[in-house]
Amino acid sequence: MTPLPKVGDILHYVYLFTHEQQAGRDEGVKTRPVMVIATQGQRVFTVAITTKADRQASTLAIPDQVADAAGIARGTSVVVDQYNHFTWIGYDIRPVSPEPSYVAGRMPPGFTNAVISTLKANATGIDRD
Repeated sequence: MTPLPKVGDILHYVYLFTHEQQAGRDEGVKTRPVMVIATQGQRVFTVAITTKADRQASTLAIPDQVADAAGIARGTSVVVDQYNHFTWIGYDIRPVSPEPSYVAGRMPPGFTNAVISTLKANATGIDRD
């Protein structure tokens, strides 16, 4: 059995944004890095990491030092007004090298806590099961 990811882990995942869902899509456009913000039993809750500040989304900029340490591109942000949740391991998780790992990186605890505390109280959750 594949171990459940931890809060702060970065996964590669086909994330579905709310504007894509509202346009009738039931799957995201591409694989992107996401950050795990919570787990409940076998459910995993993730927020998108984006290089383009989505006009419909509130974002929290990732400091360059944090991006470097986490192994993601500089100039990226975390979307904090929406999230996806799914039963682990889910259909939309993509493996990373060395396989069969699914964890692509990890955010430091301080930044992880900042994301979680910045997550909007009325954030929209999309069930991806």
